[in-house]
Amino acid sequence: ICRGWRNYIRDYFYQDKPLYRGHKIKNAKMKAPNFWHNDGLIPRILEPAAQILNLFSIMRYALGSNSNIGVPTICIGNIVSGGAGKTPVALSIAKKLHNNYNVNFLTRGYGGKLSGPIQVDPNRHRIDEVGDEALVLANVATTWVAKDKKLGALSAKNMGAEIIIMDDGFQNPSVYKTLSLLVIDGPYGFGNGRLIPAGPLREKISSGLRKADAIVLIGDAKRSVKEVLPADIPVLQASTIPDNTNLELSNNNVIGFAGIGRPEKFLNTLKSMDLNIVDFVSFPDHYVFKETEIFQLQEKAAQHDAVLVTTLKDMKRVPRKVAHLCRTVEISIIWEDDSKIQQLLDSTIQNETN
Repeated sequence: ICRGWRNYIRDYFYQDKPLYRGHKIKNAKMKAPNFWHNDGLIPRILEPAAQILNLFSIMRYALGSNSNIGVPTICIGNIVSGGAGKTPVALSIAKKLHNNYNVNFLTRGYGGKLSGPIQVDPNRHRIDEVGDEALVLANVATTWVAKDKKLGALSAKNMGAEIIIMDDGFQNPSVYKTLSLLVIDGPYGFGNGRLIPAGPLREKISSGLRKADAIVLIGDAKRSVKEVLPADIPVLQASTIPDNTNLELSNNNVIGFAGIGRPEKFLNTLKSMDLNIVDFVSFPDHYVFKETEIFQLQEKAAQHDAVLVTTLKDMKRVPRKVAHLCRTVEISIIWEDDSKIQQLLDSTIQNETN
């Protein structure tokens, strides 16, 4: 109930919709408001509502069961609403473990209608059933969608999972986490530092840091981020690199589009690839694209002899009939000290199984 009210109020204030060809996109899911990035009058007005919602979240966490499933459970979480980089981190960790263990992903399937627990079949399940993140994860390892995390974790265990990686659930109290990794986007940090709906925070920075066993810091962190990081929590520095093997470019012209937590991150990725960006169109997070929208973008791309590019997660929401018109730029995590993350994973699993 508490989570439902928090999401309702959060979505109510998501009013900033993207523009394309001078017109607002109809039926768009909501987009994070600009005032989340900078403090001001609106965040201060919304602060009382944020504190009430935070109280609900605290009560929910305190009443949680925190059940130990009996297999190592690694939670990849964040404390801001979208865009921190959880999924690339989860994929990277799964790839490090899958040679020695039966690794299963567990996610709530944001945007999907199936409550689960259900094992995701990428060839059968659709976006509207399990969400985009689940389909991305399922390309790497067995993936479970479950609104009830405890039931999902038990289902994975009963089907032979030796390690469970939760690609969300940092604020979910129902399952005991053997290892909680807090992912922070260094350049973005914590936005204006306020709680939803006054800002992007799902919980207070201090409480999020207390839950974390280690911090995954992606990119060069701004000073305000470095100042709040506790000295007694390990910091795993990481960065992202693009993979352009799917582009098949005849020249450097591209038109990019993205419907992720912070589309500007994908734009910056394209800029880092030394491409000629003819245009870039931002959509709301988890936006389900229409065939007509892809055709319009491809029409413009053809006029400029450009390639239409998007993220792997967005590609899952492009209708299959027009997916051949787009190319993906996949993002991979590179660890500054690969041995450090490997040692942390090994010690966590050893301690749990002994």
